[in-house]
Amino acid sequence: MEKRIRTSQLYSLLIFSFCFTSLVRAQSTALCPTSWEISSNKSLCPDDWVISPNKSKCFGLIENSSYWDESESRCRDYNGHLAALTSAKELNFAGKLCSNTAKGCWVGGRGFSSTGGFSWKWSDNATHWNESIFPGAPFRSNCSNSSCEGINLINTCTLVTNGQPTLVGERCNNSHEFICMLDIENKCYHLRRHKEYLIILATVSGLILCTTLAIVIWLLAYRRSKRRRRSRKASNPSTSASVTPSWKVFSNEELRSITKNFSEGNRLVGDAKTGGTYSGLLPDGTRIAVKRLKRSSFQRKKEFYSEIGRVAKLHHPNLVAVKGCCYDHGDRYIVYEFVANGPLDRWLHHIPRGGRSLDWAMRMRIAITLAQGIAFLHDKVKPHVVHRDIHASNVLLDEEFRAHLMGVGLSKFVPWEVMHERTVMAGTYGYLAPEFVYRNELTTKSDVYSFGVLLLELASGRRPAQAVDSVGWQTIFEWATPLVQSHRYIELLDPVISDIPEVGVIQKVVDLVYACTQHVPSMRPRMSHVVHQLQQLGLKTSSEKARSGTSTSTASRLAPFEMEVNNV
Repeated sequence: MEKRIRTSQLYSLLIFSFCFTSLVRAQSTALCPTSWEISSNKSLCPDDWVISPNKSKCFGLIENSSYWDESESRCRDYNGHLAALTSAKELNFAGKLCSNTAKGCWVGGRGFSSTGGFSWKWSDNATHWNESIFPGAPFRSNCSNSSCEGINLINTCTLVTNGQPTLVGERCNNSHEFICMLDIENKCYHLRRHKEYLIILATVSGLILCTTLAIVIWLLAYRRSKRRRRSRKASNPSTSASVTPSWKVFSNEELRSITKNFSEGNRLVGDAKTGGTYSGLLPDGTRIAVKRLKRSSFQRKKEFYSEIGRVAKLHHPNLVAVKGCCYDHGDRYIVYEFVANGPLDRWLHHIPRGGRSLDWAMRMRIAITLAQGIAFLHDKVKPHVVHRDIHASNVLLDEEFRAHLMGVGLSKFVPWEVMHERTVMAGTYGYLAPEFVYRNELTTKSDVYSFGVLLLELASGRRPAQAVDSVGWQTIFEWATPLVQSHRYIELLDPVISDIPEVGVIQKVVDLVYACTQHVPSMRPRMSHVVHQLQQLGLKTSSEKARSGTSTSTASRLAPFEMEVNNV
């Protein structure tokens, strides 16, 4: 790939160099007659010639000529002609040019006889100099042909006398100096006047065109090499869907042996209809949890392994790590790390044998660590990951009662329609954001809503929806809202909580719950903000317990939580 990119860069450089060289050559091309050369001082006239006041003509004095024909022949050698004066300034200029001659200088023009003499005529109605009335083009009158209009005497031409620039009529066979003129207005000077603008315009346009062409060639080559690399990666199982060293592919026989044939005694959560999760013991003594997915015909083995590989790359202390998987004729299994204290749902609603109820500090610890795991999925993973199914059964607790979120990526293994129907009907309805229930829309804000419901469940000990004899089914918010409106915050707490916090702490937790469960998704906070708020409440809870003189045994149990909060 690097070689192909370097080749495209070389092509781009060659095109740019070619265009730049062509522009330089075009800029240096001479636009004036071949017999002339524009000097470095931008002079437009041959050596020893002078330029007219309006910068449109070059005048040269042909000296030592005897007669008209000889002078005219020498003037033509310069590609010139007899000077045709067009203004009073040029008349004075010509007079100064021939001021060193004794006999005067021949010039061209159009005149007429007036009382035996000659005067200059600039238009049909004016017989005097008029700077505002100029002829349409320089006159080409001379004595070599019969086109000298307005001159009554045959073979008579106009003469500028020495010293005094007066006009007289004199025959052409007299010997005078000759003022030769090069009209550069339509040759050199006219082009010169616009040349710099044309060169700048051509140079800038050419550079832009060549640069754009070079960039386009480079981008096309880069995109082509990128597509080829992706194609090779997609076609190579070793880089796309193969087993990586961080997780293992188990056989069906291995998993049945590990879980004692998925016995009821090894079932941790779930049932046969939803697949269920079972504990197991590897030959090396490591305990694992095996999530059994329902048989599916829509997902092939390669796709399943590819998704497992993506989920296995998500490493965070508050996410349940994926250890492996199994695919056997449509039967799919995911192997997770074992989390000792099991699902949060049991500790809230069915305390395990030998267990104790969760106090307020433990519940805050669970809330903080769970929020940290969700915030990692939303903010640290690119692109962000939406869990889609946050509820108490998917939160596992370790020995220190820190939360570990399970089921990340499970929605990839179930068709969307099936997942929506199953989620709504399986009892997790109370956790679902309204945009998912009514519009099938799921975003990171949907996870925030589910966390808000779970936070209220964690504080109150009530399920998101449960049966009530007097009203039938009642949601947790239908139960909590009247208590919040009447500021009866203590009654919101789970009755089994022994270390009741200050009312202000409970109120802030409730405020956070309602912020997370706003009906409009954009009004809900980010999980990183939720983590910060809970950490502040956790610190306050720790300081309260220190002031109240909690027993040594309780303090020792809460020490890991307090250390964790202080070190966050």
